[in-house]
Amino acid sequence: MIKLINFIAGILAGVAPFVLASIFGILIFNELPNFIGIILCIILGLLAIRIGILIFKRIQRNGIFDFMSVVVASPDLDNLEPTMESQTKKRTPKELAELNQKGENLFKGGLLKIFGDWHGEPQVFLKISRIDFDELKNRMVIEFSPKTTLLIEEPGPVLESPSMLKILSAKRIKIEFQHKTENSPAKVNYFKVYAVSKNRIITETNIDWTKQKIDAAIGQDALFIFN
Repeated sequence: MIKLINFIAGILAGVAPFVLASIFGILIFNELPNFIGIILCIILGLLAIRIGILIFKRIQRNGIFDFMSVVVASPDLDNLEPTMESQTKKRTPKELAELNQKGENLFKGGLLKIFGDWHGEPQVFLKISRIDFDELKNRMVIEFSPKTTLLIEEPGPVLESPSMLKILSAKRIKIEFQHKTENSPAKVNYFKVYAVSKNRIITETNIDWTKQKIDAAIGQDALFIFN
């Protein structure tokens, strides 16, 4: 049912740029009813088709609800300071690690996104087994079960509740995990790296069992885990 909803939503959202381009094309040709007007309309149409295809593919990968949340989300409003009565608590990376080592952290595990990019397809539930923070290196390490590790360089403020864990910013995140491929009877170690550079996300991976598309964006929270 979800796939059908995403397919229909992808068609509707993908057609929207072409509809807008058609309207603008009519206005342009009305003002320039000549060869230049025709060329501009063709360019506008090709751009609209390209954008529509990208939107359709994005919705099929991430789902319409995730796509819409990116479109309408406001990071400033989303990351307001929690109130005293709120279940969401603001932590420093060091505080979160200390709470985890005492077994007092609120959030225990869930589905994971790094800079807006889903980990796992279908998404995999990960249970937090340990959180460490090295003040000298300014590095957080989160270990999960099944065997998955996050290395977070220069983590920013943390928001935690029983239903989610969010790290608002980071300089670099590396996720290490194991995956069984068709060519190997044993699980193989893989990684994905997300690094902030000049206001964009640079990614790297050694995944070789499938064509990997990483949908990371600079406007997203560095880490978001929820259940």
